This record gives sequence, C-alpha cells and structure tokens, in this order.
Amino acid sequence: MDIPKTADEWFVRLHSGHPVSPQDEADLRAWLAKDPDHEAQLRQCEARWAQLSALSQSPEIQALRARALREVSPMGRRGLFKMAGGGMAAALVLGAGWTALTPGGAQAAYVTAAGERLTTQLPDGSELTLAPLSEARVMFTGGKGEINLLAGQAFITAVRKGGPLSVTAGNCTVEGSGCQFQVTLTAGRADVIIADGGATVRSSDGKVRKLWSGQTLANAGSATSRVGATDVRTQTEWRHGRLVFRDQPLSEVVADFNRYSSDQFVIEDAQLAGLRLSGSFRYDGVEDFPAALETVLGLEVTTNGPHRWAIRKG
Repeated sequence: MDIPKTADEWFVRLHSGHPVSPQDEADLRAWLAKDPDHEAQLRQCEARWAQLSALSQSPEIQALRARALREVSPMGRRGLFKMAGGGMAAALVLGAGWTALTPGGAQAAYVTAAGERLTTQLPDGSELTLAPLSEARVMFTGGKGEINLLAGQAFITAVRKGGPLSVTAGNCTVEGSGCQFQVTLTAGRADVIIADGGATVRSSDGKVRKLWSGQTLANAGSATSRVGATDVRTQTEWRHGRLVFRDQPLSEVVADFNRYSSDQFVIEDAQLAGLRLSGSFRYDGVEDFPAALETVLGLEVTTNGPHRWAIRKG
C-alpha cells in the first residue's frame, strides 16, 4: 500500500473506516515531522469536512469512502473513534489528543496520560478540557451533546445554543448551556463545581439541584451530597498547568502533584506530612515545586529514579 503524501490523502486513509495500524502511525509521524505545515494542513482537512458533514451523504463522498475502503486493508485498531449516522467522526490521537467531530451522529473518546491535559472544541462550539489521567466519551446526536466522564476531571464550557450539554459521572448528570462547570470523578464519587452561570445536577435517584457560579456539590448523586461555596480559581487553575494551594498539609499537596504530574513525589518522613504550604506551582515542570519545598519549608528534595523525587528533612 502506498504511503499517503498529502493531507487529503492522509485524511482519506484515517477516515477509511478501518483501524489505524502501528505502521500507519509511524508513517504519519514521519510525514508530520517532514514539514511544520503538515499538521496544520491535516487539521484544516478535519475542520473542513466536519463543518460540511452533510456532504458525507453526497454521491461524490460516498464514492471516495468506497474507494478508500477498497484500497485500505484491515488493521489493528488503537483509537476509540467510530463512524456514526453516516457522518465523519474522528480518527487520530497525537500527544494529548485532538479530533474533529460532526454536528450529527458522531462520537469520540478521549484519554489523557499522567502530566497531559487536553482541550478540544465540540461540534456545537462548546469546549471540553480534560485533566491528566482522565477519560471521557462524547456523543452528539441530533445536535444534543452528551459526555460520559469515566475517570478523572473535566472542565466544560457549554455554549448557549441548541440543547443543553450534559455530563454524566458516577451517579449524577450535570446539564447546562451558557455556563462553565467542572466535574471530578474519584473512586466513583463525583464532585461538581460551577465556575460561571448555572447548571442542573440530576441524581440517579431522581433528585434535582440547581447550582450557580461559585457553588460546589460534593459527592453528587449520593445521600450524603452537600452544596457549599468554593474558590473557583484554586480548584480550576490546573487547566493552565498550575496547582494552587492555600495553607494545606504537605501530604495533600504531594497527593495532588502525584495526580496531575508525570513526576512522582514521596514523603520519606511521615512527620513532614503535616507541614503547611501555600503557593501556586506548575505541575508540568517540577522545578519551582522542589525549590519551594527547599526554600520555604527547609526540606531536601532529591531525585530517586526517573521522574521520582524523595522529600526528606533538610
């Protein structure tokens, strides 16, 4: 099989309906590395075809797809993207992942690794941002968007048009439009924060709550759920690669870093766990965090293997 040479050819290959093989991935990465403009060209193809999904039913596009299906042999699938309703869905994950979706009958899956975060625009213009170690599945049917958060944390900016966007996590579903909210799923427990506007939280037992900007619902969907106030900036700054702490014990600070960062920290002396720390630190570059532990708390931070750090008394 010939290796695609242009963005259009790569688009056809990736949207042929067949899985992407390891050799395809290697060839694609080589093609992207050959010219800095190649990635932009491929993204333009994705966006152009996504915006014109109606054309997917035209004889010309059907013929193009049929030709691709004839030319591309079956391969092992790596991505979680599918065709639905005859529209063009998504096909490729590079780095943190990106995709283009069609407004009707499309679905996609997103997964982030340690230290990665992903921001993608959804078909209705809404925006989804995933924290590290998160997984979400997105489906749009008839213009209605549904997100299933399977793990981790998601921040959603829902536009004010069409039907409300819904996010299901654990035992609850958050629904809203013209608003911003965050959903965190940990060990089956869902916590919701409203960053701007208002949203409705529906529990699996039928209970409905309306939340507004600055409010949080802890353990949503359970009998012990409760509404309270929260510092939105502190809780959502991870979207910009930073974690904010306000007089929190070192054990909590380290646990958060280990959750977001690809670097892992270990407190070797249990007596240090209760030390308090405030500050704002990048989790995708650990230099300022160890420096703060040494200068502010007087601790010693040393490497303990690749991406491993040991915290001990100075």
